[in-house]
Amino acid sequence: MTRPTLTKLYRCCLALLPSLALLTATTNVSALPSDREQPIHITADTAEVDDKTGSSVYRGKVKMVQGSINLKGDQITIFSNANGVTHLVAIGTPAHFQQRPEKGKALTHAYGNTIEYFVVDERMKLKKEAKLEQESNIFTGERIDYDMKKRLVNAYGGSQTNTTTETPRVNMIIQPAKSDQNETSTPANE
Repeated sequence: MTRPTLTKLYRCCLALLPSLALLTATTNVSALPSDREQPIHITADTAEVDDKTGSSVYRGKVKMVQGSINLKGDQITIFSNANGVTHLVAIGTPAHFQQRPEKGKALTHAYGNTIEYFVVDERMKLKKEAKLEQESNIFTGERIDYDMKKRLVNAYGGSQTNTTTETPRVNMIIQPAKSDQNETSTPANE
């Protein structure tokens, strides 16, 4: 490479550094920073690992732990590439996911007959009898899409399968915001 080409390449890399630093800083915003740095521990009755496809299937009372993340199901499939684990699929009745979103915060619990967890995007899809518990708020539906970075929940009811049963609906329990202890309240009859 010529000296001008190297200089251009160097300038390009310098221009990208702030973007890369921002991307790295925001990757683990919603999870404990140490979770991704921890080893993955899996227990199961059987394991099938295919290095060629980057997938592994664990069956029989499967439990996966990585830092504050706990995932349980009858079957867990892990997909990975050269950069590590990309996503997980847990199947159970129901499968259960839990994670501490931040130090000092309550555990987040997610349930569904199928749980798809997209590790890099920090997104989750809960399917069939889905339930999400964040602090003391509870969301239920036939499907829940949860963006952990944005703390965005989209819940969906189901479709009516026959005329004698009611269509499954979305249910939410949202707790009131905690009031400041220093606030003084005014009586209603003043």
